[in-house]
Amino acid sequence: MRSGKGQKRLFRGGISVLILVLASCQTPYPGNHPKPPPAGEEEMRAYAEKVCVKPEAGFSYSDCIYLSELQYGIQRNFYGSKQYAGRECTLTIRYNEKGRYDVQSTAGDELLCKKAWSVVSSAENLPPPPQSIPKSMVLIFKPAG
Repeated sequence: MRSGKGQKRLFRGGISVLILVLASCQTPYPGNHPKPPPAGEEEMRAYAEKVCVKPEAGFSYSDCIYLSELQYGIQRNFYGSKQYAGRECTLTIRYNEKGRYDVQSTAGDELLCKKAWSVVSSAENLPPPPQSIPKSMVLIFKPAG
């Protein structure tokens, strides 16, 4: 996972855009072994506090914490990101009343989009968006090699 300059976040017309650069240092998910439990709130918060020491211009500390926790929670469940290096997928997601994120649409590399859809819709413990961030947003996945 990247922070600072490698992690761009923008607000455009009421829809937030979060670019997820999936770290190549992630361990691939071994097919016959259970995946680790979802990221806990404390684990996500600790990561976010490291990233948000100095939030990017235009972001409040609480927005930075939310976006960093969301990114960490998604990346933790994105196994085998190396095989998608050089590809890109854009997902439109919405936070629902059940406390989960629904994928509304995708655009880009079909295989990466299928993987990203699966990861986002099945990820547990992702934080709800604060009031300052719309419940619908766009995530751009760009796995690093």
